[in-house]
Amino acid sequence: MNRDISQISTYESGVMQATANRILGRINADFLSNYDLTPSQWFVIGYCYDAGSTGIALSELMRLLDTSMPHITNTVNMLESKGILHKLTNPGDNRVKIAKLHPKYKKTADEIEKGLREELRTQLYSAGNITRQELSDYITVLHKLTQANK
Repeated sequence: MNRDISQISTYESGVMQATANRILGRINADFLSNYDLTPSQWFVIGYCYDAGSTGIALSELMRLLDTSMPHITNTVNMLESKGILHKLTNPGDNRVKIAKLHPKYKKTADEIEKGLREELRTQLYSAGNITRQELSDYITVLHKLTQANK
């Protein structure tokens, strides 16, 4: 970039943020379509994967993804119909629903994670002329922004 970053207007930076989000979203969506998944479904699968054998409460998924309960419920139901997740009732509180990744899907989730990481690196490093350090810095800033607003 040849411009002094301090001279970029707020509307220009806003357009850049929106454009970057669309580019990254398109890369994710294109890759995940090979597995008949949407990015939103992949996010839910990822958190269920991380939760391991205990699973994760739907209310916690709602909080982590900063979305509505109907969206989480619909996403979990769709993934359950695909045989990727299953829903359980918390034995200590019947009102609490837990989503768990089917053990048979763990290998596929590992494959998706590895493949999507590689796809993002390929697309961004080569096509976008972005260095590994720049991508790392970008992810660090995103992490700090999201953690600051929790």
